[in-house]
Amino acid sequence: MSGARAGGGAGRPLVLAVVGAGPRGTSLVERIAANAAEAAPGRRVEVHVVDPHPPGGGRIWRRRQSPLLWMNTTADDCTLYPDASVACAGPVHGGPTLTQWAARLAEGRLPAPPGFTADPQDIAEARRVHGGWFATRRLQSAYLSWVFYRACAADPRVRVRPHRAGVRDLVGLPDGRQRLVLSGGARPIDADAVLLAQGNVEVDPGLQERRTATEAAARGLDYLPPASTADAPLDRVPAGEPVLVRGLGLAFIDAMVLLTSGRGGTFHRDGAGRLHYRRSGGEPVILAGSRRGVPYHSKIHYGLPGERPRPPRALAADALARLGDGPLDLARDLWPRALHDIAEAAHRELALSHPDRLAMDPERFLARLDEAEPGGPEAQALIARAIPDPADRFDAERIDRPLAGRRFASRAGLQRWAVGYIEADLHRRRDPRYSPDLAVFHALLAVAGILFELVRAGRVAAESADRDMPRFMGFFSFLASGPPGPRLEELLALARAGVVRFLGADTEITVAGDGFRARSASAPGEAAARTLIDARLPELRLERVRDPLLASLKRRGEIRERVPTGLIDADPADQRVRDAAGRPHPARFAAGVLVAGGAGSGGFPRPGTGAPFFSQNDALAREALAAALQVSAGGSGEGGPDAAEPAAEPAEPRS
Repeated sequence: MSGARAGGGAGRPLVLAVVGAGPRGTSLVERIAANAAEAAPGRRVEVHVVDPHPPGGGRIWRRRQSPLLWMNTTADDCTLYPDASVACAGPVHGGPTLTQWAARLAEGRLPAPPGFTADPQDIAEARRVHGGWFATRRLQSAYLSWVFYRACAADPRVRVRPHRAGVRDLVGLPDGRQRLVLSGGARPIDADAVLLAQGNVEVDPGLQERRTATEAAARGLDYLPPASTADAPLDRVPAGEPVLVRGLGLAFIDAMVLLTSGRGGTFHRDGAGRLHYRRSGGEPVILAGSRRGVPYHSKIHYGLPGERPRPPRALAADALARLGDGPLDLARDLWPRALHDIAEAAHRELALSHPDRLAMDPERFLARLDEAEPGGPEAQALIARAIPDPADRFDAERIDRPLAGRRFASRAGLQRWAVGYIEADLHRRRDPRYSPDLAVFHALLAVAGILFELVRAGRVAAESADRDMPRFMGFFSFLASGPPGPRLEELLALARAGVVRFLGADTEITVAGDGFRARSASAPGEAAARTLIDARLPELRLERVRDPLLASLKRRGEIRERVPTGLIDADPADQRVRDAAGRPHPARFAAGVLVAGGAGSGGFPRPGTGAPFFSQNDALAREALAAALQVSAGGSGEGGPDAAEPAAEPAEPRS
């Protein structure tokens, strides 16, 4: 670091280090650059971004993955720039959504910041992008890379230096600075503040997964544990043989694509527009089951006829104030209110856009709905009287468990029902007559933002947040984070061709005899295969992560797990990591899916929605800059018991 002196003050740059160069790290760099002039006036700032993968996409969104893999968010609904809807203290400079970025790239009007080069394949796809386009992950990787390098050039006083390396350790120096020990012989980086933003890191299998792997190996079976689909060794799955797949979420869709289209299978439409699958001979027979027994709901492919739902009423600030000042329980105090707000959005949209489906005057219905106690018996009775068709009523339990109470006489009957269920879902998600479903989607986003903010502000008891937020996010993902409609069309074609067969709800898989065995309460009999794929991302728990930095910090008691999640414990007010004794570190911060309370923070933010992703990153950038100022001025002085001796002259970092 040119001009820096050990323990130097205003004469040297403030130095921040961001560990992780994926979407979270990229957004943090953008927020640091945006806030630097105001939060650290008159100071130069250096930001070192360390990740073994290319900056922007990081590991999960790296460019080197199959072009068959898509995003599950439309291009119009994806941005990495805050806008006027975001409540944050820092300045909002704005930037293009994925759609706008692709249009500029296709037209040759995209400024290329130093470090970014457009690929011809990206330009070719960009010419096809429209608002409802589901971009390939490779194009999204290019967008993220462009955002990163644009942030690097945003302010001449802020110098951003990416390092293609891992971080092996982090030690405190006597003057309060933090030394990052890099892999591969790279020289260490001494920073005034460090932000951990690793995201979805690799983890070791859990106890049950290790047992399954051991039992499978003893019988000569093949077990593929949870992994990012791009990293899963799907080439091991034999052609023509059955393979059990546990999970019907987004990882299942990815595996389905790579095991069929990825092996030469093709889709075509008949004269009536129905999609069919032509086998290549290289695909297996996919036997798929899960807790719900059905795939995530399709993305909605239309817009609202009118305005978006009004802000949640039962979760409004004045309503929550009546619950008192003590910590709230998410399941007891907030979830019933959230369900009321979601249901109210659906029923108001039905009354406003489809009044013919009500059994009473829509204005009278809405007035009485506003007067009723949120979620109370009067509201429930009103909805039952006013909305005669049960399919028009929002029923969370029925939606969440569509196979509950259903028992089929045969697996063939289950297969017919599942195909009909997916066909109906696709039709509903493409027909504006069912616009209450889109109102539910928008209400879910609003409710999620409120719940995240309550957790961040410490209004939700930590135990409840850790226990109940993942449950909410599971429901949210099932309803709002499903695959593109075309992917479910492909699933239907594969099901009709006999390539995909559904096992039902509450699928239980065991190892017995010479294979894996699957049973479900939905239909009699069992399915068998010699290969099992756990189609989900691995559970993130600090004790199992392979990240050497986190392992070193945990071993020394400098970070701790929050029970029961097993994730990094950080102070919800400012995201400072806590040590084994519960003390927040003055210059170490963490954010994202690895941090307790970060459930749901891995999705891409949508423009115009006040996404908490941005407000969290903005607050974190300002906190880190303030901490760096304090350390630079000699205000910390706490290197900790592991403090290392500082170098006489800090060496110039190199990647």
